[in-house]
Amino acid sequence: MESEMSGLDKPDFLDALAVGRTLDLALPDSRAVRDAYEAAQAESLPWLFNHVVRSWLYGAKLAQKRVLAPDAELVAVAVLLHDLGLSRGGAPDRRFEVIGADAGRDFALCHKMGERRADTIWDAIALHTTGSIARYKGVDIACCISGIGCDYGGFAYDELSDDNKDVILSAYPRLGMKKHLTTCLCDIARNHPDTTRDNFIADFASKYVPGYTRGRSSVDLLHRSPFAE
Repeated sequence: MESEMSGLDKPDFLDALAVGRTLDLALPDSRAVRDAYEAAQAESLPWLFNHVVRSWLYGAKLAQKRVLAPDAELVAVAVLLHDLGLSRGGAPDRRFEVIGADAGRDFALCHKMGERRADTIWDAIALHTTGSIARYKGVDIACCISGIGCDYGGFAYDELSDDNKDVILSAYPRLGMKKHLTTCLCDIARNHPDTTRDNFIADFASKYVPGYTRGRSSVDLLHRSPFAE
């Protein structure tokens, strides 16, 4: 059962580590991961913060069950920061995933994680809504996507035990995520429609935002291109 949690309740990083121990997980405890947790908490509303932490925990447990060995610190930072673009309300010139990816890469470089790992974090965040590509980008990115997808759409949720699910949901309840995320995505479609027409936000906007148009289809783009053949 999910516990009640008000916006004033703020589980700290030590609480997350305790949840990890209950799940038989040795979660990474580094300055970068602690700061990523705190940054996500500082910028996100409680429902969104809980989503990113659940995604981290689900992904870590799924990796353990699948006998995968990702870079645990890199995955933690990427997943904890993956929705900063949502927290910041998007932008008129970039998809929210790119905003988050840029922030994640800058964070990694500031924490001396190295260029290669920073670039992997950028890819993981930028591609987190495009799992059909992301899962082929290597084990680190695949483990990021599995946790995020589990919390968003229940992908691989049946691989987790009921006890594991209860532990995670009790510590970090959903707090009406479906409703709040729908509102958040629709707000981006209203405020920055040109960043949404070619991606999954268009599905939400077409259903919930009056007057929203997707723009030209891929078929139209091809057949109306200015080439004589």
